[in-house]
Amino acid sequence: MGTGMWGLGFSIVNARVRKLLKRLAATPMRRSEYLLSQMLARLVFLVFEVAILVGFGWLAFGVAVRGSIIALALVSLLGAASFSGLGLLISSRTKTIEGVSGLMNLAMLPMWLLSGTFFSWERFPEAIHPFIRALPLTALNDALRAVMTEGRPLSALGLELGVLAITGVVSFLVAVRVFRWQ
Repeated sequence: MGTGMWGLGFSIVNARVRKLLKRLAATPMRRSEYLLSQMLARLVFLVFEVAILVGFGWLAFGVAVRGSIIALALVSLLGAASFSGLGLLISSRTKTIEGVSGLMNLAMLPMWLLSGTFFSWERFPEAIHPFIRALPLTALNDALRAVMTEGRPLSALGLELGVLAITGVVSFLVAVRVFRWQ
């Protein structure tokens, strides 16, 4: 998921710093086409990243995927698209590498701390559980754990998949709207 955010963010801002985006503005390509191509290019790497991580987990630690490999692939794909949308949104107007780095950290740090990446989000006060459940990283962590360790099907992951889909679509649409070539 980091490839989606960090890779896209740095790539777009680097192109902006090098004045490449300014040149692309003179082409008939629309903003949505450029941003979608950036997003899809990153999703190609996802196949290899997930295969390597799951394969390493299985070989080195005996971690088996109890659910469907297809379900795991679809959850990973939706998660990557969601985080790619966030990366596009964050980089849509940022003008420096330092700026995009700071904004990426600002967006990701709360998710890393609250989303169950390092420790369970359920240990936080119940008053903030709805906020935590609305974070895309919480949805992704919960969905991946459900598929890998519990063997749950996609039909049992409505909330998690919904959060990821909404985050991805909304962030992509807003990114297209606010994106500037220069």
